[in-house]
Amino acid sequence: MSTLEITAKREEESPSAEEFAIKVLVGTYHMPLLHRQHSYRGFDIGGLIMLDFANSQALKSKQAKATTASNIIKNVILSDLNELYSSAEIDVLQQAQQLIEDGKNRIRHLKEKRLNEEKQRLAVEARLHERAFEVALAALSNMTLAELYQLNASFAFQSSAVSELIEDYDHQHYLTTVQSWLDADVSTDSYFDLSPQEVQEGWMVGIAKAAVELISWPNLKHHRNYQNPSAGHIEPLGIPDDFPAAIYTDVQYTNRYRLSADCLSVIQALTEYEENEQKVRSILNSLGQDT
Repeated sequence: MSTLEITAKREEESPSAEEFAIKVLVGTYHMPLLHRQHSYRGFDIGGLIMLDFANSQALKSKQAKATTASNIIKNVILSDLNELYSSAEIDVLQQAQQLIEDGKNRIRHLKEKRLNEEKQRLAVEARLHERAFEVALAALSNMTLAELYQLNASFAFQSSAVSELIEDYDHQHYLTTVQSWLDADVSTDSYFDLSPQEVQEGWMVGIAKAAVELISWPNLKHHRNYQNPSAGHIEPLGIPDDFPAAIYTDVQYTNRYRLSADCLSVIQALTEYEENEQKVRSILNSLGQDT
């Protein structure tokens, strides 16, 4: 086969500029063209339909790949290796490089759109989480310290992301702390220098945070049906009507046999402390009535 015949055959087998650019943009240059479903700037865009549903980080990655592809064509192939290609192939490469640049602009606009949408979704989710936390916290206001301690320790078995939850190694310190409230002689090295009001607040915050975490998805966050990507994001379902009562009951029941002996000792000490407090209040009330 002559050089002219080889060149003609190579030109015949070369992809068009549109095909070349599309393959580079969607990362399938080594594969056959995807089924074309969209029309953009006068030609079909196979595979780019999926970019409409990508998040901003995915689009950022696509943009970087497109930039790399464009630079390779411009600064390597057309600059240093142009003698390897025929004039027709050079023309295809130049067109492909321009089409990739056009694709980069489209990706940039999509990325900005996704960023704005993501900010809006995050704002909605933040408001829902804050409202759910307030509801969860309010439901704890009438619980005793012993009840709060048991519920907080129970949540620790189902959540590892909330720092205010009680861990196994905390029980001995809390036991010593409660004993100090009972005027027992305790070592200052092994207790938390906290008042009953301070521990109550911390335990309540931990419980409320953990409860919100359990219902966060899909109730408080946007979610996707990945079997139907074109459906877009689905609105959060909202705070359940039985929240947080159902969560509190379920967590307490599920973990009732997992509480350690040390944990139960703290609960018993808290019960004793609160009974003493109630007795003191009753005596003070009776003295006030007598006077």
